[in-house]
Amino acid sequence: MVLKFLDFKNGLEQGLKYSVFLMEGEDAYFREKGLNLLKSKFISELTLNYTCFDGAGLNVKELYSSLTAYPFMSKKRLTAVREFYPDKNALNGDLKDYLNNPPSDSLFVILNEKPCEALKKFDNVCVVDCKKADVSLLVRWMRGECARYNVVIEGEAAQKVAEYCLSDMTRIENETNKLACYVGSGGVIKVADVDALVSRDTEYKIYEMTDHIGKKKHDLALSVVKEMLSKGETPQRLLLSVYNYFRRLLHVAISSANDTEIAKMLDIKEFAVKKAKEQAKLFKVRSLKTAVDKLTDFDYKIKSGLVDMTEALWLSIFSIMSE
Repeated sequence: MVLKFLDFKNGLEQGLKYSVFLMEGEDAYFREKGLNLLKSKFISELTLNYTCFDGAGLNVKELYSSLTAYPFMSKKRLTAVREFYPDKNALNGDLKDYLNNPPSDSLFVILNEKPCEALKKFDNVCVVDCKKADVSLLVRWMRGECARYNVVIEGEAAQKVAEYCLSDMTRIENETNKLACYVGSGGVIKVADVDALVSRDTEYKIYEMTDHIGKKKHDLALSVVKEMLSKGETPQRLLLSVYNYFRRLLHVAISSANDTEIAKMLDIKEFAVKKAKEQAKLFKVRSLKTAVDKLTDFDYKIKSGLVDMTEALWLSIFSIMSE
């Protein structure tokens, strides 16, 4: 069974009966939230009935021993593993027997950022989709969170928070609480509050700059670059970020692979692939190839001492705009 996170949450309240949960997806907030929901519902005396392992270098015998231990003064005993990616050969013997027939008083929770097909082949594994939520769901969540503070958040302001935080729930939660405390009980969170208080990370700013270039709003693109430099971004890091981003756009524009395969090839998250696909449509493939070639050429000129870093940054951006 595969469940969206909200379906999993509602299912727990309605008596969802599984002993093995695979919390899979790029949003750590949902993975950890799922684990905490299971702890609070089923586990008493956490120090005696909860064990957590790291998937890297995991000792399978120790894992199995924890999975089959009896709970003490608790409904169940919970064993969690973070980043556990066994292949089909590793899922044999006692562990395979457990996954085929888990004890009713045992809970096994696996928290993985990336997919693991070997674990999904077992009927007793409930997969919980912990990918980043869409903006409409995030806006509803922010409105509900603000209501707890007797605060209203305008729809456009909530969308801005989601955009600036790249739909990362951990950041959204922190920023929403900060905004609610700022306006105070009875207050209204507006777009101006978000712009003033919510920081945009480098990846979002590069996305924003590229979006302006694609839409021929060159003055806005330049203002984003100036803002990044004024806030401490070095020309070297910024130029590297621009190069990596346009290389990403080129890859997604020419690739026939699906989002999961591209994410694995580029070592990025699926959410980033989807955003890159949306933005790549603003450019011709030829323009993206030219941009990457120009950025590569400027990298060579920097290393050869033909141009300094700051000059290379501005010249490369102007050359991309001229396409």
